[in-house]
Parts: sequence; structure tokens; C-alpha cells
Amino acid sequence: MRRQSGFPARPWAPAVRWAAGLLLAAAPTIAAPGPPPPAAVALVVDASGSVSPAEIARAQALAAALLARLPAGSEAAVFSFDDEARLLQGFTAEAPLVARALQRVQRRGRFTALHDALYDASRALRDVSAPRRALVLFTDGRDENSTLTLEDGVRVAQDARIPIFTVGLGAAEERVLRRIARLTGGAYLPLDRADAAGLAGRVSAAGAETPATPGSGAAAPLTSPRAVATAAGTAPRPGRSGLVAVAVLVLAGLAGTVVWWIRARRAFPRCPACDAPLSAPRAPCLFCAEASDDAGRTRPGDLSPTVIERLDLTEEYLEKTIVLRERPLLTVTQGPGAGALFELSQRSATSIGRGRANDIVLKDVSISGQHCRIRPEKGGFVLHDLKSTNGTFVNARRVSRHALADGDRLQIRETVMEFRS
Repeated sequence: MRRQSGFPARPWAPAVRWAAGLLLAAAPTIAAPGPPPPAAVALVVDASGSVSPAEIARAQALAAALLARLPAGSEAAVFSFDDEARLLQGFTAEAPLVARALQRVQRRGRFTALHDALYDASRALRDVSAPRRALVLFTDGRDENSTLTLEDGVRVAQDARIPIFTVGLGAAEERVLRRIARLTGGAYLPLDRADAAGLAGRVSAAGAETPATPGSGAAAPLTSPRAVATAAGTAPRPGRSGLVAVAVLVLAGLAGTVVWWIRARRAFPRCPACDAPLSAPRAPCLFCAEASDDAGRTRPGDLSPTVIERLDLTEEYLEKTIVLRERPLLTVTQGPGAGALFELSQRSATSIGRGRANDIVLKDVSISGQHCRIRPEKGGFVLHDLKSTNGTFVNARRVSRHALADGDRLQIRETVMEFRS
């Protein structure tokens, strides 16, 4: 049957085309997925006597295969530990250097400084700037004769949001390794079930800048569509209607803030001298009264000459100096860097040595890379010498362990520091 002339064959087609055009114009554009960002990985291998040479060789092979599967431009560093922690290769993108460092891992020593190695590797990785960071720990989970505790290294990784992936070697203490991985947002894998491709995928997807769950110390899982798209290498872009709505909301918020500020200034009388708000039209200004009281106070006269020499005698600088003196400090009194002040952490150990990864770096070739540490213990601070070549002296006496008291003089070769509590 022939259609009547003058009527379109599909009367709803123009309306559909118009609606489709509106949807396409308002729909957000999705960027094409790009290559995954590079990662920085710290490889920490247990070389102590509790691990067999065959297990160490398997860990070396797995680490080398993992490096080959990381995104282009990734960096890696190699640490090993037995009686002490050792940095075999600093962070570099040169794969041959990392491979040669892995080959130098050999079984030695009688003890297992797992906690010290975990702390040193976490600190070194914390100072690396990379879109993805992760630590891979090959060990059986045993620790013997470490200077630090497990919580010291885990806390550094938590604060820096560095996931730790633990690979169990031999008769591994799985409870310890699972705890390390869970506290930092990583994962535990027995060596028999670990494969390089799967481990590289976990490392490449971990350690992104994601919000942390309060109290957990680890990164929260990616749940929103924007977070999932970011982790997969795509970035959603809002459409024009979304940008207009955001701009309107921002302008409305600014306008509301300005109106509130104007009304608040009109609602309360203000001091003609300092423009501070007054409780009543003729009430005295509390801020001016406090300033006059402060002006009549006696300045503290027990500040050290070093502090007074480094700071101007103004109110602001004196207040900052007084705050510093309420905290435990090391003051360099002799040697390179004389006059410098270093604050001691009351939560974790403070490392001292020539290496750049230390909290206090002393530029002296006769000082060991990791010379000594000062740990908070039982309300005080205890100095531990890390088997340094030239020794650590307190009050002109060589020590391996010493509970510091106020005024103790710590000497490391040409550098003399005074402990102030």
C-alpha cells in the first residue's frame, strides 16, 4: 500500500536525531588508554644462614624475571641482609646493573637482620619520586640480632604508602610475612606459587596516590569509576555541562563566603588598635592585653650560644627556639657542619652515617655508611653502634650501646655532637 504524500515515513526520526546529538555533545570523553607508568621497586633478598643456597638462587631468578616485566622506565634497587643489611645497588633504570647486583647475593653470616633491612629499604624507597612504588621482600620471616624492631620498618612504609609484597622462602613464618603485607597494603606469596608476570602486575598496579583508610596506614582499594580508570591508565574528562555546573558551584561558594565575612565584621565591634573582634562596644581588647603582658616578661637566658648565634633575637625566632629546646636535640659543636641542630624522633630510630639514606648525614669518608643509630627506649634515648669501622665514642669512651643523658658528648671521628634532652 502506497504511503500518502506530504507525511514523512518516520515522523519520530528527527526527534531521535536531535536527542542523540544532545547526548553526544554532553557525554564525557574518555581518553585512550596509554602505557602504564614506570615503577620504583626495592628488591630485598634474605642471604642469611637460615635460607638454603637453592632458595636464594630461586629468589634471584624470580627477581630477575620480575624486572623484565616491569613498565618501561622503571627503577630498581637491590638489598641483601644476613648479619647486617647491605645496599648492593642503588635505584637505577639500568637493568644490567641490577642483574649483576642480584648475582652478588650470596649466603653468609650467622644472624638475620630482617628488621634493619626492611627499615633501610623502606627509607630509601620513600625518597624516590615515582608514580608507583613497591618493596618486594624475599625471606623466611626470621629475624635475629636486628637493632630495630619490625614496627620501625613497617611504620616507614605505612607513612610513605609503600606496599610490601612478601615472598616466603623455605620453611617460612607465614604469619609474620602475612602481617607485614597486610599492614602495608601488599600481599604474601609462597615462592612455590609466585610467578613473575603476576607479581609484576601487582607491583605495577600498587602504590598509587589513593586515599588511605583512617588508622590502617595502607592505601584504600580503588572503588570509584574515576579511580579505576586512573589505575587502568585512562583519565575521564568531564563534558561541558559538568564543567559549567562545577564553575557555578565554585562561584556560589565564593559569594557565600564573602557575604558571611562582611556580615561577621559588621556584627561585632573591633579594636581600633589591632582590628581584633571585641565582646562589647567598649570592652578591653584581649589581644592587646596579651601583647603588653608578653612585652613585660623576662626573656629566657639559658639558650645555648650556638642557637643565639644562628637566630635573630626577635619575638618570632625566640619562640621557635624555645619550642625546639623542649625536644631532644643533637647539636654539632665541632667538626664539619658545626652549629647545626638535629631533632631526634620520639617514635622511631634516628640513623647517623655517611650514606644518603640516613636521617643525619655526616660528610666524612672515615665514617661508615651506616655508623650508628639512636633509638627511643623506655622514655629515654639509647645509642647503638652498628659495628662501625672507626667506632662511636660517648664522653671520650668507645661504646657499642649507651643510654644517653643530658649533656653527653657524642663523637664520630672529627664530628662532635652534644645531646640535649
